[in-house]
Amino acid sequence: MLTSTEQLVMLAISRCGRQAYALSIQEEIKTHGHALTLGVLYTVLSRLERRQLIRHRDGDPTPERGDRPKRFYLLSGAGARELRGTLQILDGLRTGAYAPQGA
Repeated sequence: MLTSTEQLVMLAISRCGRQAYALSIQEEIKTHGHALTLGVLYTVLSRLERRQLIRHRDGDPTPERGDRPKRFYLLSGAGARELRGTLQILDGLRTGAYAPQGA
């Protein structure tokens, strides 16, 4: 099962589509009320890539990036299935759940 941070990152990659690179992923997550430092984000991206749940492609090098390419991320087939399965479990658990008193 995916950690909550892995879920956030994978959902953000999915929402960003073909333009999912570190800063756009970070901004997408921030837009929805959660902040991740780039250090945490890169750690999660690396872990997800090692587990073959995401993959990357390098864009063209640009002068403003010191001739380094942007790294664009996308979900792998296995990653999409893992995310979908995790979300189905959460949806099932959420059904009929109630907020505790005082929450």
